[in-house]
Amino acid sequence: MNYRLKRLSRCLPAIIFFCCSWFWALAQQPSVAPPDSIPHPDSLSDADLNAEVLRLFEHVKTYEAEWTLKTQRAASEAAAAGQALLAAQQDSTASKSSRDSLSGIAKRARKLEKDALKQQKQTSKTAEFAEKVSGMDAAMQRKNLTKCYKQVRESYLSLYPPPPVEKPVAAIIGAEGVAPPDSADPAQTTLPAATEEPNPEKRKTREKSAAPRFKPYDPGEDVMLHPPQRPCSLAVSTRDEFSGETYRESQREELFRFTNELMKKYLTPDQPHIICEAALSTGGSTISLHLTFSIRDNNARRTFGSLNRNSVVILKFIDGTTFSASNLRNDDGVLDPSGQVYSYRGQYTLDPSALKKLRKTEIDKIRVSWSTGYEDYEVQNIDLLLRQAKCLFD
Repeated sequence: MNYRLKRLSRCLPAIIFFCCSWFWALAQQPSVAPPDSIPHPDSLSDADLNAEVLRLFEHVKTYEAEWTLKTQRAASEAAAAGQALLAAQQDSTASKSSRDSLSGIAKRARKLEKDALKQQKQTSKTAEFAEKVSGMDAAMQRKNLTKCYKQVRESYLSLYPPPPVEKPVAAIIGAEGVAPPDSADPAQTTLPAATEEPNPEKRKTREKSAAPRFKPYDPGEDVMLHPPQRPCSLAVSTRDEFSGETYRESQREELFRFTNELMKKYLTPDQPHIICEAALSTGGSTISLHLTFSIRDNNARRTFGSLNRNSVVILKFIDGTTFSASNLRNDDGVLDPSGQVYSYRGQYTLDPSALKKLRKTEIDKIRVSWSTGYEDYEVQNIDLLLRQAKCLFD
């Protein structure tokens, strides 16, 4: 038993080094990176547009394969670390420090496996979306090119995050007490008096404490891989004195904007045809989705009509799932003082299954039923409702 313990202690450094370094080894030889930017979709011909989409699809398929390999390796390392920990726990002669070290390695390996699997799934979703865009017609490719590029770029950065920016030396040591080069008077310059040599051990301790300390890179704290959560912002939070129920409504934010091809001839790029803002609210057992449409068209009532009571919106998520919600109010639109923009407001009730989906999955598209017909819109702020749902219910 003592021999096995000695052999385990000899292998422990190698296990630690391998488990902590393998996951980022592939980053030394990165794949071909997507461009830092892409041309505006309207400036490309149909052939160039299709070529750009196919190029993005080829990139993300490569990243998907690399994440698959990383996930497989992470699973193998997690299993090996778990077996080593189990062997140490069953060995009565193993020291507590050895078991603690192996427990930390196993925990680290499981976390790497979980992170790799999460990134693999996200990259696979991006690959599916890029493949879907590559099969669209030119008009739909123009609408989705920027969104596709953004997702492919994020997949690449998840594989090869940029190195942390190092501070300049002056920012670390500071400029206080440092005289400019020309401030010394040569005539008054004197040699410093000889001083007694300090204790070497004290000098080493002082130099070590004065040296700048650098924190090792931790993928779990990388804001490119794990962006910080935005603060929760509520527009309304009140409590009914009679029923005791609390009504809460999130701050309204832009969900999407849209300008059809015909209106592009008359509107400037900074004046979108339609802007839709969204907010979620909860009161008692009722959960509502509030949509506010601002339409820059003085003929909006003739073109869109109104948002009728019991009209429907259909939410389509990025995994293809759809949910419907009914409008609780009728709105014929209100013209603003400028006489150019009509505002419509709808309040749609959500059932618990739709809310459960909202809290886990991003929105891809939305279909709105107007009195003159329905319109489909591409959602740009795909995680807005997900964040608002977490703000209200988590």
